[in-house]
Amino acid sequence: MNNRHFLFKVSYLILFIVLASSCAEQNTKPAATDLQDNSSESQSVNSSERERYRDAITALNNKDFSTAQSILSEFIRNKPKLAGAYSNLALLHLKKQEYDKSLQMANKAIELNPKQAQAYNLRGQVYVNLGKIHDAKKDYAKSIELKPAYLNAQYNLALLYDIYLQEIDLAIKHYEIYMSLLKTPDVATKEWIDHLKGTQNNG
Repeated sequence: MNNRHFLFKVSYLILFIVLASSCAEQNTKPAATDLQDNSSESQSVNSSERERYRDAITALNNKDFSTAQSILSEFIRNKPKLAGAYSNLALLHLKKQEYDKSLQMANKAIELNPKQAQAYNLRGQVYVNLGKIHDAKKDYAKSIELKPAYLNAQYNLALLYDIYLQEIDLAIKHYEIYMSLLKTPDVATKEWIDHLKGTQNNG
């Protein structure tokens, strides 16, 4: 293989990884945890508190971190066993790249609600940023065990197998599950799956 062909192939692979990750990120970016994801907790929250909680999620999604943190901290003071508030604070700190704080909040959410799939997926993302890839794999797998149709966790696990662990069969498996859960097509990821299958056939 001459240098020009080699450089072209490397550029091609990088382009597909960027396109697939960028397109999938629109569907799998970390999502705030709503009270409906915490059915055992929502019974203790009245209608005005629900509205206040939604205000925190709106602020978080709009990157108004100061407002979101203030409301969520208020919830923790008044409802210290509300796992969702800790999950959303973990997400807030993840968005701010404050990984140690994010991990602390995610751990607390899981302690309070060991069945909250969102918290495991979130902690997995924190672990990736901390370079703890195998811990991330365990958390993504746990998230999927709790919620098999959890699109975010399926994609995150696929990406982990693909980019970090180089276990291509498992990457393809979870990419395809992710694709089956989408409401709108993800052309870039479909093309990346086809490419991965092609490299296997040519290997």
